Amino acid sequence: MRNEVLSIFTIFIFVASTTVASAGKETQLTYGQRLTQHTSIYDNHVLWTESTANNVHAYDLNTGKQIEIVGNYVVGKINVYGNKVVWTGDDGDAVYMYDISTGNETKIASEMRSPDIYENYIVYTNNYYYGQDHQHDGIYLYDLNAHTETKIASVYSSPAIYDKIVVWTEDNNKNGSEICKYDISTHQIGIITTASSPVSELDIYGNVVVWIESGNVYIYDIDAHKMTQVTNSGNTSQPAIYDDRIVYTIGDPYSGGKKDIYMYEISTAKTKRITTSTRAFGPSVYGDKIVYADSRSDLNNGEVRGVYLYDLKPKTENLKKS
Repeated sequence: MRNEVLSIFTIFIFVASTTVASAGKETQLTYGQRLTQHTSIYDNHVLWTESTANNVHAYDLNTGKQIEIVGNYVVGKINVYGNKVVWTGDDGDAVYMYDISTGNETKIASEMRSPDIYENYIVYTNNYYYGQDHQHDGIYLYDLNAHTETKIASVYSSPAIYDKIVVWTEDNNKNGSEICKYDISTHQIGIITTASSPVSELDIYGNVVVWIESGNVYIYDIDAHKMTQVTNSGNTSQPAIYDDRIVYTIGDPYSGGKKDIYMYEISTAKTKRITTSTRAFGPSVYGDKIVYADSRSDLNNGEVRGVYLYDLKPKTENLKKS
């Protein structure tokens, strides 16, 4: 079912570039965080998790102030839409939501995990641990307006949502995966495409789905029915997409080895290396802004990590003529 596979990366990817990005600007937002793991950004809010204190944090780019959010033993990714933030709490056993505008935290569902959010919908999967059977596996949709939960699929998978489309993966019993979708408006389930290897870390924006397969980034244009292989390094992870841009980590984000953030522009099929610290991971993107964690200031064990923002198109001050 693959119509086209384009291999963008070459050995050039492992050669340090002389500049991160000629027009971009990097800013360190936080200092001395302990074991920062995942980041997320929406509008003027940057979010991240810190595993040692099991907390969720927010940073307001407009005011420069940090907001502390109780994390309930946070695990996994954090996602945000508007003022609403969702994550897996209770050491992986519940889905929580926090409203930045009101300061209210709500437990959305017990025995669930891996939430994503778009407008008034949250999607998540059941809390499956190895050794248990799969009889209660499921993808669930929660309507914040109606306060109702709907089971849309009987599988265990980390779902993603954009507009009225929910996507997830299913094993196809052929050592591969099927990427599936659910249309909230029509209640229809369908298969977007099939991968020959197991698929993980799905994300979606508009009509484009991104995922990791065999250590590489792939994208699929639902409208054009076109698949593209973005990387071929075999050690890529943590993809995130917004509009025309995909960001990801090359290198193992959970080891002391080298790792950096890269960006792929879909319309031009061009790749840009964002960081050169060899200590950056966990990226997220919104508009022209990319956020990530980086342990460059702690070269011993990498536990002390800062949260950084990279602006692809920073504003310039108007200089008055004398």
